[in-house]
Amino acid sequence: MFSQRWIRILIITTAAVLSAVAGFLIIRGPVRQQVVTQTASRSFGQLKLNLLILGYQEDEATTDTIILAHLDVARRSATLVSIPRDTWVKVPGDGFAKINSAYAFGGAHATGRVASSLLGGVPIDAIVALQPDGAASIVDALGGLDVNVDETMDYDDNYGDLHIHLRKGEQHLNGAQVAGYVRFRNDPASDFGRVRRQQQVLKLMMAQVSEPQNWAKLPAILKLARKQIRTTLNDRQLLSLLTIYRDVPDDNVRSFTLPSKAGWVGDASVVFADPRWAKLIGTVLFSRNDPPQDEVLVANATGNGKLDGALVGALRGAGWNVPTFVDSKVKRRSVVIGTSPAANYLAKTFATAIRPGTRTALVIGADLAPDME
Repeated sequence: MFSQRWIRILIITTAAVLSAVAGFLIIRGPVRQQVVTQTASRSFGQLKLNLLILGYQEDEATTDTIILAHLDVARRSATLVSIPRDTWVKVPGDGFAKINSAYAFGGAHATGRVASSLLGGVPIDAIVALQPDGAASIVDALGGLDVNVDETMDYDDNYGDLHIHLRKGEQHLNGAQVAGYVRFRNDPASDFGRVRRQQQVLKLMMAQVSEPQNWAKLPAILKLARKQIRTTLNDRQLLSLLTIYRDVPDDNVRSFTLPSKAGWVGDASVVFADPRWAKLIGTVLFSRNDPPQDEVLVANATGNGKLDGALVGALRGAGWNVPTFVDSKVKRRSVVIGTSPAANYLAKTFATAIRPGTRTALVIGADLAPDME
């Protein structure tokens, strides 16, 4: 007969093995969706979260990075909408100014209020804010990043203690180099180039966390993040997000820039966001509700191919069933085709005419063409 001691050991060992198997199933098996849903519900009380991500300079009281992220945790998708730091907006306490100045009038929460207003009053559930040194530390904790640097960069700002020297092409960057890469704007693309690099690096960081060899680092990264990041998320919520998104497919992470164009106010170089599209994206993407799941064909008939990323990104990020999209010849008027619940919803959202048809299609014409670069 087994002694009581050996029975206890057997029970403990069996429990440990079952826990390991359960962990494997959570990562790879069909129960993952249920576990993800339960984890999100316990941690946040909802399955769709709007997260404000800020990169800020405490000494200057400005923000270099402003991203509104919509996290659909049930689908394990993340859609990142960048707002250029030079976007011209109304800042309470400062009148009209660049959005990066809002931080000086109430910190991250003030920036959140301005960003929310710009997109038509979308709710913001949580804020994550960090300085360049904090971002660099987290990148170093991940072991650096393999980055395809989009151009050769040689820039020195002794006053701002910013020194960026990178060659064009694929290379492994440490934290300090990544921080410089995302801050660089001394090229013709200026703010728009910096926004693209911020999106690129954020997606790379998410991909790096998703690598199985880095999962063991998550507790240390969480501990470091708690020191380096100012956030309204508690430890349980941070760990839940890391767990939910740690092996997310690349296609589940989308990014685009709010439709905008460069311009001038006096002698100041600024960015003007298209107010109509800012509110449309706010309505479509940041909704709490799941849209109808009929298949929707999207046709961009505005003549501006740059709209594709924002339009399709917002729809797919919100959970719309958009298997394909096309650029078509320019049409004067936007129209929705179909008789499905999705068709009726889209016609109301985009304030377009609706025509009967066997398939549901959203055709964006010249009347809804965005004012963007």
